[in-house]
Amino acid sequence: SELLGYGDARGDVRLRRALAALLAQTRGIVAGEDGLVVTRGSQMALDLAARATLAPGDVVAVEAYGYRPAWEAFRAAGAELVPVPVDANGLRVDALEALAGKRTIRAVYVTPHHQYPTTAMLPAARRLALLDLAKRARFAIFEDDYDHEFQYDGRPTLPLASADDGSRVIYVGTLSKVLAPGLRIGFLVGPRALLERAASLRAFVDRQGDLAIERAVAEIIDDGLLARHARKMRRVYRERRDVFVQALTEALGDSLDVDVPRGGMALWCRVHGIEVDRLIAAALDEGVKIQPTSSLYIDGRSRSFLRLGFAGNDVATLRRAVIGITRARDRVLEQRHA
Repeated sequence: SELLGYGDARGDVRLRRALAALLAQTRGIVAGEDGLVVTRGSQMALDLAARATLAPGDVVAVEAYGYRPAWEAFRAAGAELVPVPVDANGLRVDALEALAGKRTIRAVYVTPHHQYPTTAMLPAARRLALLDLAKRARFAIFEDDYDHEFQYDGRPTLPLASADDGSRVIYVGTLSKVLAPGLRIGFLVGPRALLERAASLRAFVDRQGDLAIERAVAEIIDDGLLARHARKMRRVYRERRDVFVQALTEALGDSLDVDVPRGGMALWCRVHGIEVDRLIAAALDEGVKIQPTSSLYIDGRSRSFLRLGFAGNDVATLRRAVIGITRARDRVLEQRHA
């Protein structure tokens, strides 16, 4: 009956305890059951963290191409967003340091494990430089670790939060990618004052989460089912990645340069010899939906890249998608030369 009544805005204690153990074992984050807040997905975690941390007019540095829903959460809190360049190794910390020398930065938002959308992994030297810069310039780091479980080549890199002293990194995670988005289970780890403020804000907006679902997820974690499921899905997704890369390279190698990610759930491809927006529109006519590249860049302009998801599609569907994209490419080229 306790799960059908009012409960703690921080989330079911069993789930908080299970998540704390999971974070300690897999991510090197020592939080404890009182060191995190359970949220309805990572988007609520970002929103609560933004409102608990930012004031109108605060400057938040963001990756120049990245995750728009996070940007909108910061904007809703009144922040001014300033883009920082991203290269093949993720966020350029040297550019962020140059920005910090000119502007007072309140926070930076990063996706260091698999940069969204490029899948680049922030190397150790940059991670240490970012933590050092945050300490010197006195800004917070919003770390979005949205698909930590899916590393196919080598071991996952520990989050920035694992090396933080508890004062700078605000860590956001989710079980949507490893379980199901419909469960709406995310979590927020950070300084205690931030968590208290976030829980208070959550109580005013949502009162609490779905305690019955949260308890069920806690049992899935405690019974080892989540870990076994994650291991299985890593094998499945790696196969899908490899099949998709091979099919794209064979059919579209003269139009797409495909980066093979070490982890994550999508490919990042450079497009040449064809207009990206026309290719996306033609692919949709062939039954293949591709996210507009304009939504991935903070200035809203398209670039000659595609982000192609593979994790949610079986091998047969991925092969059909390649056929559809190939037909779309051929049709656009024919129209251009007509």
